[in-house]
Amino acid sequence: MNTQITPLSGNTPSLARGGGTMGLGSPFMASGGGQRTSPLSRYLSALKRFKWLVLLTLLLGLGSGVMVSRTLKETYIVKATMLLSMPAGESGPIAAGAVLPGDQWEKFMRSYQALEPVARMHRLYLIGPKRLGGPMAPNGPSGPDASLLEDFDFNGTYVPGKYEFKVSEDGKSWELLELQSGRKQLGAVGDSVGTSFGFTWVPTIERRWYGKTFTFDAITEREAADNINGRLKINIDLRGARFVLLTLEGQDAAKTSATLNSLLKEYESRAALMKRLNLTAEAVVVDTQLAGAYERLRAAQQQLLTFQTNTITLPRQELPVAPGLQATSPQGYTSYLASRDKVKQLKADRRDLLAALAKAQRGDAAIDLFLVIQAVADSPELKGVLSDLMATESQLRAARAAGYQDSCPDCGVKGGVTYNLPALIRRIDEIRTQTLPTYVQAVVRRLDEDIARLDGEIALAGKELQGIPSRTIEENRLKLELEIATATYRSLTDRSESARLKEASATGDLSIWDPAAPPLLPGKNRKAVIISLGALAGLAAGLGLAFLLDMTDKRVRYADQISSGLGLTILGVVPEIRRAKGETPSAEEAAQVIESFRTIRLNLAHSLGDQHGMLTISSPSPGDGKSLVSSNLALSFAESGMRTLLIDGDTRRGELHRTFGQERRPGLLDHLTGELPMADLARPTSHPLLTLITAGSRKRNGPELLGNALMRELLAAMRDKFDIVIVDSPPLGAGIDPFVLGTLTGNMVLVMRSGATERDLAEAKLQIVDQLPIRLIGAVLNDVRASASEYKYYSYSYGYGATDETDKIGKLPATT
Repeated sequence: MNTQITPLSGNTPSLARGGGTMGLGSPFMASGGGQRTSPLSRYLSALKRFKWLVLLTLLLGLGSGVMVSRTLKETYIVKATMLLSMPAGESGPIAAGAVLPGDQWEKFMRSYQALEPVARMHRLYLIGPKRLGGPMAPNGPSGPDASLLEDFDFNGTYVPGKYEFKVSEDGKSWELLELQSGRKQLGAVGDSVGTSFGFTWVPTIERRWYGKTFTFDAITEREAADNINGRLKINIDLRGARFVLLTLEGQDAAKTSATLNSLLKEYESRAALMKRLNLTAEAVVVDTQLAGAYERLRAAQQQLLTFQTNTITLPRQELPVAPGLQATSPQGYTSYLASRDKVKQLKADRRDLLAALAKAQRGDAAIDLFLVIQAVADSPELKGVLSDLMATESQLRAARAAGYQDSCPDCGVKGGVTYNLPALIRRIDEIRTQTLPTYVQAVVRRLDEDIARLDGEIALAGKELQGIPSRTIEENRLKLELEIATATYRSLTDRSESARLKEASATGDLSIWDPAAPPLLPGKNRKAVIISLGALAGLAAGLGLAFLLDMTDKRVRYADQISSGLGLTILGVVPEIRRAKGETPSAEEAAQVIESFRTIRLNLAHSLGDQHGMLTISSPSPGDGKSLVSSNLALSFAESGMRTLLIDGDTRRGELHRTFGQERRPGLLDHLTGELPMADLARPTSHPLLTLITAGSRKRNGPELLGNALMRELLAAMRDKFDIVIVDSPPLGAGIDPFVLGTLTGNMVLVMRSGATERDLAEAKLQIVDQLPIRLIGAVLNDVRASASEYKYYSYSYGYGATDETDKIGKLPATT
């Protein structure tokens, strides 16, 4: 099979030797709307299209990571261990307790009292020196010019800030400038630098510093301590052996190790000092308490001795009871309690007696209430009145029970008991209202007299009980005070001795266990991470930019942009023709091109039906390849055995005559102006079934000539003579020519170049086509690369190209 393609000059197509169509590509199968492009395929296509952009951003990110990693200092991790001593148990030797509880030691280690002396010792309040434009430096004198600040110190307070130090060209003078305030100091080499700022600094100027300018920062000691605190990690295991693990990070292994060792010594010395001060303060307090206890003991002894001396001749508690002390005997106490109970009983009787009298005066049955009162039982007169009242009320109840009325003065049975009910009622009322209150009041007065008498006796007995021998009580009190003073003095004596022993044998709660040693390798090498992050950031930026450019691309690149976006059926895909780009296609690639035009031909034949067909082939814009498709499609129809006529309707820039090696004039426009008869219009081509009509002479009124009656007569005549008539028209954006030709043929096919045709322009022109009597059959996607992943489902299997044994194929017009 011959696959050679002979290129022509410029943008003209080329002819293939041997006949037939050939080239490279992967077609789409025609369907209503076509195959929809998957998101993954679209992403892969975008990556392939912008692979150099992605690679560029990846390289930029990688280079940025490398540059940043070069300026980044490596971090060294220095470790040390301290032992936290805890107090022994009560059964152990005498030992001082810990100054701080376990959870407070970390706060002690991070306090400014411990960190600021180390910051000053290592001059961590200085940052630099660095030359103008140099990178950031760590705290403390560092870099190749660190010796410039080796003798730097301050006296009392100093002015923090950013400073610029400049040495003269001859090395004899210097200049110090505080950048923020603009204050400046000048001096000769050998003089103290920065005295007005609080510095005591006499630098030794080396020859290499002549004419150089350095900058350094002088921060406060508190800020330098914060810097140490930020790099310091403390891990205290309070559950186990009380070890304290300290970790310090820094950019200089030796300086970081020295700083951590200084911290360990500072912790150890300050912990020991705190312990001593604490024990000394405790011993002083105990001694003060011991002196006070001794004075209280002496006073207690003296008071007891004085009391015993003064009462030695008086009766004692253990001797017979002296006269006047009988009240302290058990009989006297019993009599006191009996009197109190008697008073309570008398008061209860008085209360109950008055309550019963009130009920009796109201006419209630209260005789039973009187009888249960002990004071009534002790008063015969009151008992007699109550008995009389009871008898009278009994007679009245008996009369009433017999049915007599209260108004009956003489009621009863002859020879029996008679009742004078009015007299009985008057008698009961008299007893209740007059007699009974009189006797009750007499009993109440007697009770009041007894209560007053007993209250006096109780008061006297109370005074006698309160007069328990004060000598015994006082003596016992003094003895108790002496015992307490003696016990307190002995306890404080033991505590004082213990405090002195603790003070003499005290050691700090913190001791160095494993000192810090400078590591050989950095603990945190972030260069690889930064380089990787830079590469990832560059890759992510490239991918994002590629996807963004793909999403904002206004050109046709995917099948669904035609089928779903523009609503056109995809008749087929014409692959990229590599021969026109200086490359030689293979036989398999030529077979792919043949099959692509066969697919387009089949779809068109199905759409046009069995009748003689006419169609116009156009494109939205120039350069989409409509002439390529028109010429190759016409040749494909001719090879299928159909009489085919190809008309170059692009009267403005038609080039089909070059494709088939013909002269442009005379042609179509010459016939439309009446200068060329129809019989002389058609021209044969290399294929016997393919006939060509060239564009003819260029004329300004060419668009109007395409719509005149001669054009309609020509197409009508050609319809009967040929099986298929294909009209190659100008682009839709060129003018009205394609719309006129489309209305004459009734059918139109649009050609769109992948990656070139603008969708917005195509959509705008299609809106005009929709207003005309034109049947838009579908679209052909041109210049599709075979490597495009979004078209892989439409490609044909390699190795199945249709060839004959003579290995000869027809000529294929081709162009870029």
